[in-house]
Amino acid sequence: MAQSYTYDDNARREDLLDIITNLSPRETQLLSGLGTSAAKDIYHQWLIDTLKSVAVNAYVEGVDATYPDRSDPTRYSNVTQIVRVGYEVTDTERAVVSAGFNDRYAYEAQKAFKEWSNDTEYALMRASMGCGSGSAARQMQGVKNWMTSNNYTDASGASLSEAMLNNYFQDVWTDGTQVNAVYVPMKLKKKISSFTAGATKNVDLTDRRLVNAVDIYEADAASMVKLFAHRYVTVSGDTNNDIVGLDEDKWRIAYLRKPITRELSKTGDSTKGEVVGELTLECLHKDAGFYGKNHGDI
Repeated sequence: MAQSYTYDDNARREDLLDIITNLSPRETQLLSGLGTSAAKDIYHQWLIDTLKSVAVNAYVEGVDATYPDRSDPTRYSNVTQIVRVGYEVTDTERAVVSAGFNDRYAYEAQKAFKEWSNDTEYALMRASMGCGSGSAARQMQGVKNWMTSNNYTDASGASLSEAMLNNYFQDVWTDGTQVNAVYVPMKLKKKISSFTAGATKNVDLTDRRLVNAVDIYEADAASMVKLFAHRYVTVSGDTNNDIVGLDEDKWRIAYLRKPITRELSKTGDSTKGEVVGELTLECLHKDAGFYGKNHGDI
């Protein structure tokens, strides 16, 4: 009898694991960590104000009060951005037996929600203001573009030093608040973690982002600063590494429409759906943070 080989055996069952591995990045520190509020219109506005300058204040007994000039509140604004991720699965694909999921449509819906979160995180950090029209989409103004104050451009390629970082913190403190979170690319995260004021400390575990380990940095002008490696502070095409620091209590995400998953009208032999949401970024004060540019070549 001729010897049998596996190469010719059509009766062999396939060996296909019932799992799917996806290594695509999914960190969304701004979307997960900032507070939220409600927008009531596509043009979202809020007010800021200031106190009078400090001065010597001593009155003679019994005299009338004086009346310094009072400042009027100033309006800040941002526009809401519609973020959508669509998906479509043929009805035949939904009917066949697949590995890794029971229903391809449900699986694609889960993927789309994650993709929506990634795109929104990118916008929150980097988007440029666009008021929109019938042919152009509205875009919110993201964190980096809000930073017209405390905005530093160091000599190209200048290495971030501990003294430089503390000067950033001090400038924000001088303006009246303190940085409590820093967002940097991984290269700068590793550098800051090696500074002498870096430490591992007990922190509030209600912060969902702290499931993944973060470092805490202590400075004279900023205490308990959380350090996050952020994928969109610096992206492909940027020429240098940037750093962003925030007083997160002064930044919020305002939802006009919170994200939902919905099935769309059926027009053929497939099922269509999308994840859609509309939101903007509230910067309650542009001095509540800093933006440092050009720290070392990519």
